[in-house]
Amino acid sequence: MPKSILIDCDAGIDDAQALFLALSSPEVNVVAITVVHGNVLTKQVAVNVLRILRVVERLDIPVYVGSETSILGHERRHDDEPYHGWDGLGDSPDPEAVDESLINPEPASAAIVRICREYRDSLTLVCLGPLTNVATAIRLDPALGQRIQHCVIMGGNYYGKSNQTIFYKACSCWKTGTYI
Repeated sequence: MPKSILIDCDAGIDDAQALFLALSSPEVNVVAITVVHGNVLTKQVAVNVLRILRVVERLDIPVYVGSETSILGHERRHDDEPYHGWDGLGDSPDPEAVDESLINPEPASAAIVRICREYRDSLTLVCLGPLTNVATAIRLDPALGQRIQHCVIMGGNYYGKSNQTIFYKACSCWKTGTYI
């Protein structure tokens, strides 16, 4: 029986590869994808995810848009030279625009909470980007970590810098049920 996963990502090239692998695996059932501000702005991340889903003919998977800024309110500047290109996917051409009406209006953090409740004890949360959506979901439901089976985090970045304070606070409340 396939493992049910919810993927939270910022859909750069690395996340695109991970999505393609997950979506092609018979061992995995991707139940939803939530997107977060990171490599590019969230609207572009959502478009990137829809582009990926279109390629693998899986537009049935719901996509939810999340945080536009970090949990501390810091906005990443996107006028610097972007590591994954201006569109987050290496500036690869896309002659056919995706249908943005496929983006679910429910906020990503609320969707994470709802889906973790629906799949109680049988869902793996896969975090490929900044943990802002997850931290916000934990604020909404401090017991969130008690409802998931596994949590997988792809950590690190190009510059080797991270916001360890938020990361450690987010991880410490998974089983304790405390607020960030």
